[in-house]
Amino acid sequence: MSMKACVLEEWGGSLSVETVPEPEPGPGEVRIDVRACGVTRTIENAIQGGLADDPALTPRIPGHEFAGIVEAVGDGVAGVTPGDRVLAYFYLSCGDCEACRRGETNQCLNVGGWYGVNCDGAYAEKAIAPATNVLPLPDGASFAAGAVAADGLATPLHVCRRTGIDDTDTVVVIGAAGRVGIHLSQLAARRGSRVLAADVDDERLEHVDRVTGGTVTPIDARGDGFADRLRAAAPTDRGPTVVVDTVGDIETLEAAWDALGMGGQVVTLTTHHDRSFAPLLKEFVVKEGALLGSRYATKDEVVRAGELFAADRIDPIISERIDLEEVPAAHERIRNGESHGMIVLEP
Repeated sequence: MSMKACVLEEWGGSLSVETVPEPEPGPGEVRIDVRACGVTRTIENAIQGGLADDPALTPRIPGHEFAGIVEAVGDGVAGVTPGDRVLAYFYLSCGDCEACRRGETNQCLNVGGWYGVNCDGAYAEKAIAPATNVLPLPDGASFAAGAVAADGLATPLHVCRRTGIDDTDTVVVIGAAGRVGIHLSQLAARRGSRVLAADVDDERLEHVDRVTGGTVTPIDARGDGFADRLRAAAPTDRGPTVVVDTVGDIETLEAAWDALGMGGQVVTLTTHHDRSFAPLLKEFVVKEGALLGSRYATKDEVVRAGELFAADRIDPIISERIDLEEVPAAHERIRNGESHGMIVLEP
């Protein structure tokens, strides 16, 4: 048996659609009929070697933000059966360390890498996954929503829990038109926060305004005066209380830090290896500010994200649905900054 898949021959290279053997699940593994997989900037970062660049890991089938139906299970698999609707967990967590035992699987002390990087992923008609990385897709959530939940909503859910975002906050989302940004904007607004949704393109800002139904305030992050625009849009003299960076642009981040209110928090999600942001130490004290990193999500949060979609409490924002043949071109657009929202592959 054979199938189609997008294959990366080397880190930093281009994807090609190829016919490859259909994989068989080994011990502790399951085979999933892929119904939807996110085509995202995180995967583009992985393709460029941003997570791991060991040549021994290629050729590789990327893709980790996916949902589908279990087709077959290997020896020793319990709790997962053919026919189950599932979504996937990104980190290859060990399940045995102190962090995993307390449910903080995103902080695994013995993490074995990333699904779609250290093992083949879901840019394919069929995918093999460790049974421990397979999570239930809640009834009522579509497969496309499951693909969004796997990272695009799970990551914002972790940010909200880490920062305690609530109705007292003014939340700035930098890169609000992206898949994480748009779902974080919705989630923070649902929690009662005033949301300032910042981006750098008229089309992207119009997209944010349109899909959020006017529940957030779009803010142009381009050029000088960004900090002043944030202060002016905040409902009180205190200014923004939580800034979430999904982009990693240092100038924009510096302006947001300048606008940050007393006792505020700046949270970054980006992992660019060559970028650094370091306010003067006295500034942390003067505004009692905090600079935090937020690391993906726990397995429970991924499932909870799916439940939020199933209950129609958050809308999955999907900008485009494509097939396997269109994936390489979609990554070119992501690389060139020509996409927004969530592109979903439906093999």
